[in-house]
Amino acid sequence: MKTILKYALLFTLTLTTIVSAQNSMEKETIYILKNSKLTITGDTNINKFRCEFDTTYLVQNKEINYINNGDEINFKNAVLTLQNECFDCGSKAINRDFHSLLKSEKYPEITLELNYISLNDKERGIAHVIITISEKEKEYTFPIDISSSSTNCFSGKLKMNIKDFGLEPPKKLFGLIIIKEEVEINFNLAIEI
Repeated sequence: MKTILKYALLFTLTLTTIVSAQNSMEKETIYILKNSKLTITGDTNINKFRCEFDTTYLVQNKEINYINNGDEINFKNAVLTLQNECFDCGSKAINRDFHSLLKSEKYPEITLELNYISLNDKERGIAHVIITISEKEKEYTFPIDISSSSTNCFSGKLKMNIKDFGLEPPKKLFGLIIIKEEVEINFNLAIEI
């Protein structure tokens, strides 16, 4: 009986060591390159608008933690903070409306937290992110494209409804111009490890 217990204990310790080795966090410092792009696009009942983020204001290097579990990479501390004032929508009036919509005076930033990426193959995956706008969080999953050459590029599109964050689209000219509720975040992040 003691021999069986001894082998069971040895097996459990070995299994625990293997599992904890596979699930240990790794650290990398990533550099977000200035040729990265991030835009928010949307529609009104009469035309389209596009707000581009000035990526030179991104924190250029960030230490992230991750666990590689085969086809899934789990992240910790992979947060991208976007200052609302760094978006340019093409004119002062549209910028003012954009900041009014986001309540920028009270909530000056948007955060995107990457939780995990499920890899379909080397060039495609599904990203799971938590987006926080006006202190309201919403989880999204969406497809991304991955390309590796001299740098790693992650690109994709995410459609979301601004009402999910308790935001009311502004109306202009006594309600004749109305911003539609659905907007799209387009990104192409160039990263060096």
